[in-house]
Amino acid sequence: MPSRSEQVTPALRVRTLGQVEVLVAGRPAVWHAHTAEELFFYLLSYPEGRSKEEILETLWGLDPDPIANNRFRVTVFRVRTALKNPEAIQEDHGRYRLAEEILHSTDLYGFYQALDQGHHATCETARLESYSKAISLYRGDYLPGFSTNWVSQAREEHKAAYVQALLEVALIHYDREDWRATAEYLERALKADPYIGENYHQRLMWCLAAAGDRYGAIEHYRRFVKFLHEELGDTPMPETKALAEHIKQGDPIAPYHEVHGLGPKSPQA
Repeated sequence: MPSRSEQVTPALRVRTLGQVEVLVAGRPAVWHAHTAEELFFYLLSYPEGRSKEEILETLWGLDPDPIANNRFRVTVFRVRTALKNPEAIQEDHGRYRLAEEILHSTDLYGFYQALDQGHHATCETARLESYSKAISLYRGDYLPGFSTNWVSQAREEHKAAYVQALLEVALIHYDREDWRATAEYLERALKADPYIGENYHQRLMWCLAAAGDRYGAIEHYRRFVKFLHEELGDTPMPETKALAEHIKQGDPIAPYHEVHGLGPKSPQA
């Protein structure tokens, strides 16, 4: 009879980006209690692990007394049972974490693995391929439907990584002087996070105009003006206003960095 460590566990598939789904051998996991599902996703959000005290306080507002400790043990057992894996949650020097094989079964792991490959790629083609894969894996916000503080924090971190991937792809297309593709990825980045910087709004306007879509550039400027007014009580920088006027007048589109004196040709300059 195989030992516990040699037992074959069912295939696991975990989706967290844009939808929440945990499949064990192709079937939805049966948690038996919401606390088990909550603990699973909490540990998934902190792959480095958390102490029992942190878990009890964060998830259930409890101090580590005998009743709380029993609740914790039962919940850990339920997670292991739901995943049909007795090693799903591991304890090391007082910290509890999900097993590596569990972490590797998630779309989140695939997303960050692709980002890391893009970061370390030595050629442009490989960088584009890896970052594009990461973008395709990000199908929406992390754990939609969860509203706790620990989820919100993780959600913002993952969204920031997604936006950075979009900007990396925009940079590649910008260096290739593919203005339309650059504009597409800048638009997606700004839709995900319109606060990343006014310079990105400027670059999007410039790329749209350079691609022959002056109307789209001016429409984006108008939406940006409205966003600044309604969300921040602010107005665009003089450089942004000047660029919008330049585009409205139908003037020839000079290289962006020459027009604004913002340094080398790069949407991240």
